[in-house]
Amino acid sequence: MPTQNGKVGFGVVGLNFGLGRCQAIQEVPEAELVAVAARTEATANRVGAQLGVAAYADYRKLLKRDDVDVVCIFTPNAFHRDIAVDAANAGKHVVVTKPLEITLERVDAIVAACEANGVKLATEYVERFHPGHYLGYQAIADGLLGKLVTGEFTYKCFRPQEYYTGTRGTWAVDGGGVMLLQAIHSLDVMLWYMGDVESVFARWGTLTHQMESEDTAYSIVTFTSGAMATLVGTTTFHNDRPGGMYGGGSMMRIEVGGGRGSLILQDRKVAMWKSLDADAPPDVEPPVVNTFQDVAHWVKDDAYSSPTLVKAADSRKAIELIHAIYESARTGKLVTLAR
Repeated sequence: MPTQNGKVGFGVVGLNFGLGRCQAIQEVPEAELVAVAARTEATANRVGAQLGVAAYADYRKLLKRDDVDVVCIFTPNAFHRDIAVDAANAGKHVVVTKPLEITLERVDAIVAACEANGVKLATEYVERFHPGHYLGYQAIADGLLGKLVTGEFTYKCFRPQEYYTGTRGTWAVDGGGVMLLQAIHSLDVMLWYMGDVESVFARWGTLTHQMESEDTAYSIVTFTSGAMATLVGTTTFHNDRPGGMYGGGSMMRIEVGGGRGSLILQDRKVAMWKSLDADAPPDVEPPVVNTFQDVAHWVKDDAYSSPTLVKAADSRKAIELIHAIYESARTGKLVTLAR
């Protein structure tokens, strides 16, 4: 239940990547960050003091707090399942950074635990909250492009070799390379725009890095609607975008064409618009600022739904498609997804 002040209480596990998400929670009027947890006491205490919240080196202590309604997990990918299951068993709603987990079996274990305990489960996909990407969704939903025919979705970035130290890009912990770590953002937008997938044919390679998994992948995707799209991901693409914390910039490009119009989004902004039914793209904004505001509304209202809220079924579809891409790339064959 929401805290005494009417806000939904959030706890965050994993503070390397999760620190920025803690700050995003604190920007949501309906939410209150009440506790954080990290692998080391030093990190937990430092962030707890910085943000003015309780801090723990053992996330299980965070789960015992009555004022934590939602547990947000920002640990390495293969650690999501155990923490999410523990949180669900403690009666907490769960938010997990993308990807939900690294295999369908581990995804299903999280989903089953949340269903068994009657708690809500969402995955954070930040690209849905950028106005340009939401504009594309709304234009398609409003029929301004007509029935979709083609799509092109790319996520090109540069990551230096030192990015792949430790467990990054390993099958056991990260579950894969560029598709699961970076291009999953474009993949989620593709599914959001284009709908359910019928089949995929893919090629991949490790072309410039020393790592276990792929740094480049190309896929041709056919949807149950009959539409087709390409999906491209690579961490080999030198570019002039700011490097940020990972040492290399990122670029996203989306092209969608339908029977009534076409749209190009370059780095989340409209680069081209043509519709037989509208001279200009829709003037819209996402209904909320981030996943945490979506979830706060959902905790308070079981009937709440929004196009930006990624629930369990859509979280699973993303992992199902990525594993179909991996299977096609390994076997050289077209892979058909289960209806």
